[in-house]
Amino acid sequence: MNNDDLKTLAWGIFIIYILVVYSIEYPTFGFILVFSIVVISIFFLITVKKDEKEFEVIQKMEEKKEKRKQKLIDKLADEFQKIIEKNFKVVANAYRESVTSNAFGKKNYDKFSTQLNEYIRDNSRTLVKLNEEFDTEVDFNVDSLITFIENKLEKIDTEFDYSDDMDPFDYERLCANEFSKNGWDAKATQGSSDQGVDVVAEKANRTLVAQCKRFAKPVGNKAVQEVVAGMKFYDANEGIVIAPNGFTVSAKKLAKANKVKLIHHSEINSL
Repeated sequence: MNNDDLKTLAWGIFIIYILVVYSIEYPTFGFILVFSIVVISIFFLITVKKDEKEFEVIQKMEEKKEKRKQKLIDKLADEFQKIIEKNFKVVANAYRESVTSNAFGKKNYDKFSTQLNEYIRDNSRTLVKLNEEFDTEVDFNVDSLITFIENKLEKIDTEFDYSDDMDPFDYERLCANEFSKNGWDAKATQGSSDQGVDVVAEKANRTLVAQCKRFAKPVGNKAVQEVVAGMKFYDANEGIVIAPNGFTVSAKKLAKANKVKLIHHSEINSL
């Protein structure tokens, strides 16, 4: 106990002594003193209980708020997958064009991970609620979402009997067969005087020519140029380039200027 505590204790004892003396000397004063102490004690107890009840109410509100917050967080994983499934064509194209592989087949997801994270944040209502209601920014790892995307892509490739090791001519036949499945009269030219065209397909008054490029990387300008030339040779009114791993930015610009479509083989059924 330091000097200040001793002084406080001494003053307390002195004041109590004075009050006791006055109470003995003046009974009326003693009665008033006792009455005041009782009133103050009752008021203090009421205040304490009131504070306790208010604390309990606040605590329950906080617990309810925390449960609501956790419930929203628990919904995120399912919502993220639903966002991907709803817009899978967009997500799949971004994956094919952003994910690269080195000479040993090791994939680099850096660019795609950043884009996927931004895409999910732009489309997640739950993340918006967490931010608006709870001022909470949720950090999430996209690795599990990338695995989810790759599993769906693998399933699609299995349905089309596609493989990254497929021979280029087999890929052309795969595309031609897919056209045929969807009501086109289609044939693969297989490089014989093809004039830059791998598949010619007709339906009603539509004549379509396609380049089918099974490249490990995004396809560039050359395939678009070949289709443009092939459209003139076959007098076609539609030209497309089909590739499993996307297209370069310059190929997209050239295709847009020449009204050539750039698609994945899984999109043939939507033509």
